[in-house]
Order: sequence, then C-alpha cells, then structure tokens
Amino acid sequence: MKSYIFHVSLPGTGRTWRKLELRADQTLHDLHLAIQDAFEWDNDHLYAFFMSGKAWDSKSEYSLPEGYTPWGEFIEDEDDDDELEPPELTPAEREAQLRQLFGPDTDLTLEEMEAELADFWETFFREQTELGPGNALETELSALNLQPKQGFMYLFDFGDEHRFKVRVHAVSDLADSTVDYPRLVESVGDSPPQYYDYWDEEEW
Repeated sequence: MKSYIFHVSLPGTGRTWRKLELRADQTLHDLHLAIQDAFEWDNDHLYAFFMSGKAWDSKSEYSLPEGYTPWGEFIEDEDDDDELEPPELTPAEREAQLRQLFGPDTDLTLEEMEAELADFWETFFREQTELGPGNALETELSALNLQPKQGFMYLFDFGDEHRFKVRVHAVSDLADSTVDYPRLVESVGDSPPQYYDYWDEEEW
C-alpha cells in the first residue's frame, strides 16, 4: 500500500505550512478532514479540489455530492416528519389522479400506473444521491495517479474562497502498518485565522 505526503499551504499567510501523510486507499474527503484538523479550522463550509490548480475548473473538480455536509454526512429533510399526512384517497380518486397524470388515453391499469410511478420515484431519488465521477467522498488517492511535485488546489468555503495550495511532497511504496493515517508529519507557523476580525482596529 502506497502513502502520500502532501505539503499544504495557504498563500498570503506567511511562512506557514503543514505536511500530511495519507494512505493510497484513503479519499480526497479524508484529505479535506486532515487539512481542517491540521490548521485547526471549524470544517463548517463546503469545499472542492481542483486538480488543474484553477478554481472553478469543472473538468478537474472533485467535491461533495449535493445534500452532504462538510463532514460527509447526508442531510435528511427534517421537515418531512413535520408535514401533514395527505388525506386518504379512495381507489377511484387515486385512479382518477393517475389517469390525469398519465393521460386520459392510457391503456394502463391502476396497478400498472402505480408500479410505473413507484419506479420513477425510486430512480429519481437514487440519482439524487448517487456517487459518481468527481466525488470527493469516494475518490481514493490511488485513483488520481499522483506524482511527486504535482500540485493542485483545495478550495474551502465557497463564500470566502480560501485557496490552499497542495503539493505532493513524496510518495512511499509502503505505508507503515503501525501508523494511524492520516497523520501530521510537519507543522510550520501558526494556523491562519479562518475568519477575519472586522472589529480588530490593528487589522482594520
């Protein structure tokens, strides 16, 4: 199992960087969490990796699927439990609704229309949460063909746009089985503040 050491810095914050080591089977999301932990930030915003090093380059972007928190947890709709249950329909009322939906000329039976509608919603909800290419949650580092000195961007907080520079510092062919990865290899400089203090007179 390979391991990768990443040199991570935030331009404009002085001589500050962190070196982080991860196993090849860990993901970009694991790297995101490791960076947040190493810089002692709150992990309270979304993020994206751009392998081209160019912000908002959709062709090289790896980010979270819609509906996930920065921690990688899927957000369930809390309002669903609070919604009132729809009134119970009689079979005749239900069939009238379905025939309006499928069109008055449909030859489908009530059971066939019910089945088709159920298939539609099952496919719809599966596609909403399906993990695919460009997904930081499931993209392992081994799949990126990373090479020493290769650089890319880690953009955190789509509002403030903190643009971290990530560089592959070293690649090891054999990860240490006794080490708990990700791990902090080296830390230089104080962590830059995540939020600017607008009320600090000296900074102002």
